[in-house]
Amino acid sequence: MKKKILVGVDGSAVGSAAADWAAERARDLGLGLNLVHAVPEPWAFPAKTLHEDATAQAKDLLKGEAARVTARFPSLEVVTTLSSGEPAETMRKLSADAEMVVVGTDRRPGNHGEGFGSVSFQIAVISHCAVAIVPAPSTLESFGVVVGVDGSRDSEIAVECAAGEAQRMRQELVIVHAGSGPGPAGDTILSASVEGLDARHSDLAVREILDRERQPVEALLDASAHARLLVLGCKGRGGARVLVGSVAQHVLLNVRCPTLITRPASPA
Repeated sequence: MKKKILVGVDGSAVGSAAADWAAERARDLGLGLNLVHAVPEPWAFPAKTLHEDATAQAKDLLKGEAARVTARFPSLEVVTTLSSGEPAETMRKLSADAEMVVVGTDRRPGNHGEGFGSVSFQIAVISHCAVAIVPAPSTLESFGVVVGVDGSRDSEIAVECAAGEAQRMRQELVIVHAGSGPGPAGDTILSASVEGLDARHSDLAVREILDRERQPVEALLDASAHARLLVLGCKGRGGARVLVGSVAQHVLLNVRCPTLITRPASPA
């Protein structure tokens, strides 16, 4: 059975951008695409008819989005899933057999407050596979695949993933390390992160950025402002004590380009 990329659709422009991003990746990698929409369970509606109306609208939404994506990517195998429940939990369950989950960011410029962007963040935390969060489309030119490294096993996984994505998109790979301060530590981490890349990914252009002045979040957000993709490890140095590292958490709530969060390294 062909493995699929899951993408959450909700009828918004950001949701359609996420679907297009996922469809292009699925086409390039020979994967299928599963368009997913979750309708709250019946108890969440004041009246049964309201749940029936929401379900009917969801079916129309999925049908229309499938037709739109298929028209743009005619060779792509597209299926739809209408689920009952919360979006994050729906994606978590479906992600066990998926290659990747893709969602649009639900954070909007100029908004602040606890819980904002929570759906996409929850999905990034609890899904069983890698998660990509896609912001609203931009008219600005984008270039390069950026990946943050900190010397952890999770950042090694992120570099390998980013290298594959950069090669697929024919983009330069930009490896960023920040926050080490003076001394050789940052140079060592960068050198280790690129070791063997040329042998595994031929014809891949690689650029290294060592930022001794700024903290990782600031450096990564700046480097990814005009990037085609940003790739981050799930936990980094936070280890098993956290679900998503603090750097990834801050970046996810300030997404500036499509941002891919890898899964944590398996315990040794």
